Amino acid sequence: MEYIGKFGEHLVMLNLLQRNIESYMAIKSNQEDYDITVVLNNKCVKRLQVKATELQNKNTNNSISGTEKNYDYLVLVIIDDDGERVFILTKAEADKERSKDVKFSCSRKEDGIFKIKDNIIKYENCWDKISSV
Repeated sequence: MEYIGKFGEHLVMLNLLQRNIESYMAIKSNQEDYDITVVLNNKCVKRLQVKATELQNKNTNNSISGTEKNYDYLVLVIIDDDGERVFILTKAEADKERSKDVKFSCSRKEDGIFKIKDNIIKYENCWDKISSV
């Protein structure tokens, strides 16, 4: 997919808006560490870094860079033949999962097929993390 990054960002925006969560695309000139700004009840602003990847992309572990930036939530969009899956991690959870690695690894190869790592599955569709104040 040529525009996978934009696809991921717009998929996340769609999900947020469907949940009546006020959200806006970040302005890259002064908000380069994140992609989406969420406003909750005019009281709280949350910053989302969106990363998208295709699961079956010949990259052994789907290493994602840029997860060390300054944001509140990392939203991973992983595209496979069955569709898109979304994983939502707090910055602290993303840092813990990345550990000391430079890049965030989200898949493993098993019997010649790439699969999402077991430790990432627990973050799937955790939209309530973002919507809570």
